[in-house]
Amino acid sequence: MAAIFRVHGPFKIPRKGKTNRRIEPGCPDFWKNPKVGLLAKECGCYLFAIRAAKGYRPVYVGKTKNSFEKECFAFHKIAAHYQSALDGKGTPVMFLLAMGRRKGPINKRAIGQVESFLIQNAVAKNPRLSNVQGTKQEKWEITGVIRGGKGKVSAAARLFRKAMGLSGKS
Repeated sequence: MAAIFRVHGPFKIPRKGKTNRRIEPGCPDFWKNPKVGLLAKECGCYLFAIRAAKGYRPVYVGKTKNSFEKECFAFHKIAAHYQSALDGKGTPVMFLLAMGRRKGPINKRAIGQVESFLIQNAVAKNPRLSNVQGTKQEKWEITGVIRGGKGKVSAAARLFRKAMGLSGKS
């Protein structure tokens, strides 16, 4: 049976400090939100992003080994990945992709595969993604389908995306 992930969020991340530009390690206020608190003990993948006028800019993609609560706001994640993104404009948010619960051990392989997929898509949108591993962008493109640059998309490319279940801009 396939692993099933459900997307939750975006959830606004509370900030502290005089300039309101600091995320507290562990971010206890984040988990006080009733919708988020229900997901604290779950496993899966997560996306730290900045919401601004033009949408969302992915900053860091992560996966959990234990739980969202133990991993999303670990000190090293805040220091190495999140804090520098707070220097600009926008609101920090977190998307949580919780893996459905089943009997037995956590499907770490599926979580790793989803993380790799998310990193590849995030780095395509933000080449300055904070992740270190998995960010080497592929050196191929399908014009009008994936990594195809800007410009008018051909009718054939639109139909191909539809046939493949792909959506959005290339």
